[in-house]
Amino acid sequence: MKFSTRLENLLEERNLTQKALSTELNIAASTLNGYLRQNREPDYETLINLGKFFGVSIDYLLGVTNIRNPYVSNGCYDDKEEDLLETYRSLGPLEQNYLLKQAHIYNEHELDTLPDKKK
Repeated sequence: MKFSTRLENLLEERNLTQKALSTELNIAASTLNGYLRQNREPDYETLINLGKFFGVSIDYLLGVTNIRNPYVSNGCYDDKEEDLLETYRSLGPLEQNYLLKQAHIYNEHELDTLPDKKK
């Protein structure tokens, strides 16, 4: 997804006008409009400010990833949860889907108390 599309979507999600965002970020409204029309590209500082403002990573803004904020807050997850999250993110979409399905299966059943199959 293009930067301009991501930016437009984020503006819509927040119900913000271009003028409001340009004022908030202290950039000219014409500059922001140039980003949306793909006539201009933001500098690094502006990308950082946009990411902070919207709570997303620069990679997300640039369309490198669909993960809005891949950075884990310290203390948010234990080691096993972080490992699972890193593993999930390293997989392709099909494998991610398989992993999610498997997790849902485990969640629905107590593994130690699964009934034996009778023949």
